[in-house]
Amino acid sequence: MSETYQIITDEAKLREWIEWLPDLEEHEAFYCCLFMRKKYCKDVPWIKSDKGQLKRFTSTKDRLYDKIAQLECKVGAFTFDGNPVPQESLALYVTPNPRDLWRATVRSIGQLAKVLECGGKNSNPHQEVMSEIQKNASTNRKFVMFDIDEKNEDTLKAVIDVTNGYCDIVETRGGYHVFVHKVKVPLITEKMWYTTIAAFSDVSGDAMTCPAGTYQGGHTPTFIHRCV
Repeated sequence: MSETYQIITDEAKLREWIEWLPDLEEHEAFYCCLFMRKKYCKDVPWIKSDKGQLKRFTSTKDRLYDKIAQLECKVGAFTFDGNPVPQESLALYVTPNPRDLWRATVRSIGQLAKVLECGGKNSNPHQEVMSEIQKNASTNRKFVMFDIDEKNEDTLKAVIDVTNGYCDIVETRGGYHVFVHKVKVPLITEKMWYTTIAAFSDVSGDAMTCPAGTYQGGHTPTFIHRCV
């Protein structure tokens, strides 16, 4: 058994994925969160939540690999209610659409003011700010994302066909994460492309994704289709 948690399972795939991410403006960052997930460790009774947050942070594109690598700490460093978090439960998620730090700052000021009005009881300023960063996507979104929670060759072909191939697809542990490039949307001939893909999807629009080359409950997400 490894003495440290494994987050990076394929360095080349992860570096390729990071390079694929959009370049950031000065006021933007990527939001990242390491989860422990019940569905990957159903036999562990004390894991109740399917998305228990262990660590969340922001990063620029050039520092993202190193920040992910810093999560590979000693096994047992991540705990929940005094229990060491098992490797098998881990999954890292990142927002491929950048977050707007300026807007998040403004929203945070308002949220912290509300906390003060309530006497600040049971408040955590850091968590309040991080939540606002997560919620405030940049207006310059690069992708429309779909989370398809099944693996089906017919579904995969339908998604590629309906977008004229103008999408990137990452195979995840349970299905596919589809990223349609917004700049390519005018070139998609099928006007009902969004509705068609959304019918296969549990989540659509702006969401988090598992980076290629990282650990996702015993699976390594991988690009299986790149935008034409």
